[in-house]
Amino acid sequence: MKANNMLDKIFPKKYDFFAMLLEQSRTNYKAIHALEKWIKDRDEADFSDVLVKKNEADRIRFKLESDLVEAFATPFDRQDIYSISVEMNKIIECCKSVLKTIRALRIEPDATIIGMSSLLCQAALELTEAISVLETAPAQSQSKIESIRLSQNSMEEIYISGLSGLFENKDAITILKYREVYNYLKEAAMFLGYTVDIYHRIFVRMI
Repeated sequence: MKANNMLDKIFPKKYDFFAMLLEQSRTNYKAIHALEKWIKDRDEADFSDVLVKKNEADRIRFKLESDLVEAFATPFDRQDIYSISVEMNKIIECCKSVLKTIRALRIEPDATIIGMSSLLCQAALELTEAISVLETAPAQSQSKIESIRLSQNSMEEIYISGLSGLFENKDAITILKYREVYNYLKEAAMFLGYTVDIYHRIFVRMI
């Protein structure tokens, strides 16, 4: 054991943080895609898949955090590695809340919920594609960054429009129920923005 510890100090183990972040992002996308499908079709398999993929993403994140502590060196700032992983996790936490709230409150998804979830799914896919080229061709991700930000802005516009229409409803309970889901999706858009800001900072430092 002592010999192994000495070798680890001389030849530090290398961790592939690019691959870990990509795996987390892909798993997040699969969960968000399952949520989008469940919102539209209410297939129980999709409901379960959101929770399964959320747990998988958690395991990936926990492993990344553990490896980050152990790593002697990282391919880019370790604070950025940690931060982008945490912000991605916050997006999927919001998605889990959307899923459970819709079911618990027996909400029938409206155009606002469907529109925001579709944009979030599209942005999650583009984030995954951006992370996939971060190590080898970061300049190729510029268009993805712009597209993600457009999706985030569009989610904000749909949220405001939906909220405006919602408050025309005379039923206070309905307003409260739908606003809860709208707010979770709005928070997901906010965390998406934080994620892409961190990604862009990494991107600028690498090109």
